[in-house]
Amino acid sequence: MILESALSRVRRLQRAGRWLAAILAAACLATLLATGAGLLDAWFAFEAPSRQILVYVALVFLSLASIVLLVTATRFSKKQAALAADRILASPRHPATAAISLPSENATPLAALLADRAREAAASEITALPTSRLVPWHIARPAAIALILACLPIGILSLVFPEATRTIVGRIAAPSADLPPWSKFRFALDPASPIVVYGGELALAVEISGAPPEQPVEFLIRRPGQNKIQRLPTFRESEMRFSRTLDSVTEPVSIAFAIGKARSEWRTVELLLQPKVLAGKTEVKPPAYTKREAVSATLDTNEIAALEGSDVTLSLTSNRPLATSTLVFTPATAPGTEPVPEEIPGEITSPDTITFRWIATRPGTLSALLRDVRGTPAATPLKLGFKAVPDLAPAVDLSSPPRFLLATPSSILKIDGRAEDDFALSKVRLVRTLEGFRDRARTVAPTLTEKAFSVGDKLPLDLLGVTPGQVIELFLEASDHNPSLLGQGSSEISRIQIITEEDYAYRIRAKTTLEQFNARYQAIAEALKEAKESLHEMRNSEDPSKALQAAKQAHQQAADLLEQLASDFPAFEVEKRLKDIANNAASDAQANLDQLEKFDPKAAAAEQEKQIEEMLERLGARQQEQEQLQQDAALMAEAGKILEMAAKFQQIYQTQKSLSDRIRTIAEEIHKGNDQNRRLLTSLADTQQKNREALDEFAAELKKRAEATTKPALADMVASTEEFLQALALSNPQSVMDLGAKSGRQGASEDAYVQAELARALLETLMAKPNPFAQACQGQCMKFQVPSPDVNQTMQQLLEGLMCQNPGYKPGDGQGGGGMGAGGTGPTGNAAPGFSTLDVPVLGPQRMMFEPASLGASTDGKGKTAAPNPLTQAAESESLKPTEKPVETKTAPDPQSIPEPYREAVRRYFTP
Repeated sequence: MILESALSRVRRLQRAGRWLAAILAAACLATLLATGAGLLDAWFAFEAPSRQILVYVALVFLSLASIVLLVTATRFSKKQAALAADRILASPRHPATAAISLPSENATPLAALLADRAREAAASEITALPTSRLVPWHIARPAAIALILACLPIGILSLVFPEATRTIVGRIAAPSADLPPWSKFRFALDPASPIVVYGGELALAVEISGAPPEQPVEFLIRRPGQNKIQRLPTFRESEMRFSRTLDSVTEPVSIAFAIGKARSEWRTVELLLQPKVLAGKTEVKPPAYTKREAVSATLDTNEIAALEGSDVTLSLTSNRPLATSTLVFTPATAPGTEPVPEEIPGEITSPDTITFRWIATRPGTLSALLRDVRGTPAATPLKLGFKAVPDLAPAVDLSSPPRFLLATPSSILKIDGRAEDDFALSKVRLVRTLEGFRDRARTVAPTLTEKAFSVGDKLPLDLLGVTPGQVIELFLEASDHNPSLLGQGSSEISRIQIITEEDYAYRIRAKTTLEQFNARYQAIAEALKEAKESLHEMRNSEDPSKALQAAKQAHQQAADLLEQLASDFPAFEVEKRLKDIANNAASDAQANLDQLEKFDPKAAAAEQEKQIEEMLERLGARQQEQEQLQQDAALMAEAGKILEMAAKFQQIYQTQKSLSDRIRTIAEEIHKGNDQNRRLLTSLADTQQKNREALDEFAAELKKRAEATTKPALADMVASTEEFLQALALSNPQSVMDLGAKSGRQGASEDAYVQAELARALLETLMAKPNPFAQACQGQCMKFQVPSPDVNQTMQQLLEGLMCQNPGYKPGDGQGGGGMGAGGTGPTGNAAPGFSTLDVPVLGPQRMMFEPASLGASTDGKGKTAAPNPLTQAAESESLKPTEKPVETKTAPDPQSIPEPYREAVRRYFTP
């Protein structure tokens, strides 16, 4: 069996190499046949039927040759494999051939033993051969070289004669197409679209360029459906212009001009039947997709109206026998555009009645001139107006996702939309586009008969394989039953920009307040505390059954909360540790819950005490880790209060900077003689005074918080705040602000600017000091001497989030920090949130949002934090039940926080 397996490997690799050689040889043959067919066509200039025969013969020959090559490559026996293996081994013993030739039956024990050893030795040698040696490259290599040599002439011809090569390739690739052979001549027919009245004459001319004609120019005529070509001489009008006249044209023909083998494209001569119309009766049959009945009416007005796509029948009656006539329809066009009349042939339905039938496509005028059987025309033609009522395209609206959305690669998009049509919808498709790829459409409603359809679907982005930085465009496309392409409508495009989970976490941190940050750690402590208290209640309760139910409920709530926290998205570094602790604690709570389900309240007291003690020990097994996390959370809570004041100082600085820039602009305008905005100095002075008061409040609050900070690890931070407050008192920017406010109220723009700029410089100097708190004001958090390495990174992330909550703060402008800014300033210099990239809706992993009681969350009377609200996928703080799945939301800024000139634009952006 080992030898059989080794030889099977040799056969597979040998066949693979021979198949490769056969494929290359077939490709080489195909290239040679294509080259030969192209050269024959270039020499003889075959017409379409001859080219088809030539191509079909070449394809049949290529197919037969390919089959023969593949069959030959496939037929490779075991003996041939052994011979190939011996040839590769180059052993004079020929182990493979010898091994398969040894008898396996009716042999003595010694002979059988020796045969088995020979087979094993041969199999070992064959198995040791590398794959590269077993593949017959010596067979495939000549085929590859032949293919390259076969392609070489085509490459040379395409470089030397690119246009001729393209023409010949097109004629061979599409042998049935009516493509003229390549030549150095260029034919321009006049008219380009020949039209002739029935029985009239048609003058045709051709302008030849490229080279003077060396042979006579001929006129070619071909009747439709026939391959027979009639050649006629032409009249030479000039050196490069030739013409020919057709007399008494009574049937459509195809015409062309030729010089030897070179010719122009075939052009079909359109035959117009002169229309003849009088009066009578109309019948309008709406399109079948509208499911409306046909309507007949007497022609008692000078206008006919019909739905686009309707079959219109106009029957005209005369007092004399009529001959066959035609109806002329002149479509309505824009002013300055010459309309092209259309001819509708009539049908004699009775000796004195003629009927015209056509399909309503566009509005225009109808003109009919009746002729009797003797050819006598009517005195004047009958003219009617024709009104084509359009079948409006479906109206499509995509309400979700919004016009612009940010999402992580693992998000699930919620698709909500609606399509309506005036008659009936046919199908609705969801089209998605990604830059660099073609559009992908998925039909969400393949067969419809209703006038309206609502779309509700979900699109997992991870199935699309998107990466951060890419932008997906989504829109709904609906079509009605109208077979015209005009019966389609599409919604506005929703663009989804893919962001990283780190960017998503940054946006969460920018929207997380200090209270919300701390409430997460309080929630896990409260859940475990309630679970433990429920077990103590079981131990001391007089009603064991009631206490057991309470314990089950407490453990179930704790397990649910902990499981949600374990699967929550960690926006801060320390929350990765929280996830691990929550995961372990959830397992412990679930184990206790399983044990409580089996707990017997009627069992002996000693047995009950043993089980309760076991469950308490299980909950307290990881108490040290939990306490360490609570201590770190408490430390970050105290430090966060100081960092919050650093963010407050950054806000004061940003307001002062904006105020200084605004006053400078007004001062420059006044200096140039434009005092239109001088009136704003008063309001800017009020803003300066408010910023000065905010600085006093900052100093008082910072001192209060520093005195209330007792953690030893925060001693350096407290000392830096005291040093910062001393420097603030010494620099005294408040007095400069007072002078600036006074100058502004007096209308002294230059003095107001000098004072405002000086105050800004003093604030900036304070932040530039080598002081930990000053560095925090710039967005650089100090390092804490704590065992947990994730605390420092979390505090830096928390500081960045607090900074981004300040209107006007723009990280990266020289004041430290990084990431995205938020908001702007109002027209008077006040900080205003305005529009921010952080306000753009965003989808991402699930995250719970905890609202502490201090922010309005409900409590149970004991000061406990209420049940958490899951953070929506849009990173907003809407309240959802923990069992509900997150949905995409779209949040607009507060209109009062947006400057008046921009409110309407922002409202339209956030309105579906």
